[in-house]
Amino acid sequence: MAENKNWLSQKGHDINDYDYKELGIPDDIIGSDSFNRVMLDKVHAENMAGYISKGMSEKEARHKADKMKSMALKAAKAAGLKF
Repeated sequence: MAENKNWLSQKGHDINDYDYKELGIPDDIIGSDSFNRVMLDKVHAENMAGYISKGMSEKEARHKADKMKSMALKAAKAAGLKF
């Protein structure tokens, strides 16, 4: 198997990239350099859907989801995690 790319694994947790397959991550993404970007995009889309289901407009939901994604990227960079 290829090296685990997920951020939890990089932080020393016993989490394998294949553990994310059940979340809909395709086999060609698992272990690839784009793994964390795909995860960020997936969480962004799920956040938007959740915010909209709670009554936010699409514009408000996108703004909040974009902000959360930006915060996640900054935190990952500050922690020295690889993308």
